[in-house]
Amino acid sequence: MNEYCEYQPKLRYLFLFPATPKGENTADGAKFHPMGWRIWMKMCNFVAVMKHLYLTLCLLACLSALAYNDHRNARIDSLEAALKSNHPPKGDDLLRAYDELMRGWLPYDGKKAEYYGRKALALSYQQDGLYVRQNVIRHFAQMHYGREEYDEAIGLYQHALAIIDTMVTQSRYDAKTIDDARSVVYGSLGNVYNMQDKAHLAIHYYQRALPIFEKYDWQESQVVLYYNIGELYGQMGNWQEAERNYLKAIEKAEASGDSLMITMPRKGLAGIYYQTGDYDKALQTADLALSYYKAHRKEDPTAFVYTLSLKARILLMEGHEEVAKAKACVHEALENIPQEIMFDDVSEVYMAACEVTMAEQRWQEALEYALKSVRPDSAATITDKSGYMLLAEIYAELGDKTRAREYMNKAYDLMNRYATDHYQSGLSQMEVLYETEKKEARIAQLASEQRLWRWLLCLAVALLAAAVALMVYLHLAHRRQKALLAAKVALETEAKERHILARELHDSLGGMLSLLRLKIGGNASKDETLRLLDTTHTELRRVSHHLMPEELLRRGLVSALHDFARSVPGAEFQTFGEIRLNKERELTLYRCAYELVNNAMKYAEATHIDIQLMQTVHEVTLTVSDNGKGMGDGNGMGLQNIRERIKPYHGTLRIVSGENEGTEINLTLPL
Repeated sequence: MNEYCEYQPKLRYLFLFPATPKGENTADGAKFHPMGWRIWMKMCNFVAVMKHLYLTLCLLACLSALAYNDHRNARIDSLEAALKSNHPPKGDDLLRAYDELMRGWLPYDGKKAEYYGRKALALSYQQDGLYVRQNVIRHFAQMHYGREEYDEAIGLYQHALAIIDTMVTQSRYDAKTIDDARSVVYGSLGNVYNMQDKAHLAIHYYQRALPIFEKYDWQESQVVLYYNIGELYGQMGNWQEAERNYLKAIEKAEASGDSLMITMPRKGLAGIYYQTGDYDKALQTADLALSYYKAHRKEDPTAFVYTLSLKARILLMEGHEEVAKAKACVHEALENIPQEIMFDDVSEVYMAACEVTMAEQRWQEALEYALKSVRPDSAATITDKSGYMLLAEIYAELGDKTRAREYMNKAYDLMNRYATDHYQSGLSQMEVLYETEKKEARIAQLASEQRLWRWLLCLAVALLAAAVALMVYLHLAHRRQKALLAAKVALETEAKERHILARELHDSLGGMLSLLRLKIGGNASKDETLRLLDTTHTELRRVSHHLMPEELLRRGLVSALHDFARSVPGAEFQTFGEIRLNKERELTLYRCAYELVNNAMKYAEATHIDIQLMQTVHEVTLTVSDNGKGMGDGNGMGLQNIRERIKPYHGTLRIVSGENEGTEINLTLPL
């Protein structure tokens, strides 16, 4: 039922928590993650040294366990106990409690995390807690990020940046708090763009965080940033920029005195030297990295076996032909492959083993290792190219020319596909575009009048095309406006008819029932009749009220829903954010809420119903959830009526229900 329970984040770079060390408070009084800052940074680096740097749910759960002391979530439990105590926190303390409970539940129970997040969000509007608000919105972005809903995550991160811009105008937030929050969002945006293979945008946002780290001399954060950028340039094949950033990372790491941080970019640097053919430097740098990983093998077993494999391959290169030493490295790597390891990392080990056995001319054994180093054809990526090349060479040595040609063609196909999909990446694309624009400007200055006319003709064609496109757009917009106007007229007509009907029921038929009761009230034998008349009168008032509720007309949707919830046993209503809607949307949402609550009571046999209303910059969302017996296929007449009501507003309806597990219905209208 709860989609956030499937929270499985896949991170390449970890910038999701504030850069401020332990013990510092924000202007809202909110303390940061209680885990020691040095431990946190080591965990960041532990994640960063993975080749593709995907962070699984297990790692995030491990981080949260460190943050909240033990597997029983003692910190979360104590906060929830405080909320239920005789003296619960209030004001800023309550706001901080909701914020920390959202963060604490995030890895374990997405529904609870969302619940406390919405509580914190609503309270932040009441108390104008901008820092907590951007923090909560950033956590909601993480939830979308974990479900690989990258566009939604980007939108929320940008919203968080807008809130941070507002914080700048208020004196209660100091510059360090603002810079810290901004650097976290920049890093998170870099992560999202990195996952979308938009390296130039990822580098852009990482580099926007860099001046903040330098301003406050956050050396460990600078190490992680330079290392991340080096990894991106390495994936793009820009060895020079990759080397420059790795060296900057080492420089900052040496200033911090952290051995792990010094080793992390050294491992990447060894790979760069190997790729560029500088085998002496590659071997020396790999040995420096291995000296640390051997002494701290359990800290990062994946980096240990990867570096062993890299050293083995270096020892097979020209001028370093030491097959026996390479074989010993491979043997040690094979014996220490961790159970939890990404395919690309274990593939490096098998390719190193393959190259060693090829050097010893044990072709059949080399073939077995080479086959283990590649994915199935349907899942092959550019990283499988080296394995295909090895297979082609092995089959050629075994005399199987058909297979040799087959794998050589597969390697070429991968390279061609990669070249097509990633012709220009990252910063190099921007540089190429910039150089092209400069050349075109010089050509334009030296061009003849004939060429100038050609450009003007092209411009005229472009303007004509733009004009046609604008006309089509205006035509479609006009049609949409007509449809919306028709729906508005229909809604107004319906509202007027309901208003007349409600008034007639209340004034005419209600008065007649009252008069009838007075006329038979003196007869004691008519008690049952009087009771039935009272019930009928009450029901008539309820029906006439909900046909056109006066509270909705006088005070708006929020007040009307509050009034409605009070009239329904077991119903509760909450609102988040400032609700500002036109009368048509308010009436539509009220009718939908009324229909959904009635369905929950009549058909789902619910005893508790939650009604929530939330408005953001771009949309308004009505959520009705109950503890009933669930619902069927969701195609009943009531839901069809609701879909028809929200259709003119391009609204969406999402239903989450399970047998005997209750129902949650989310109705969203874009603004």
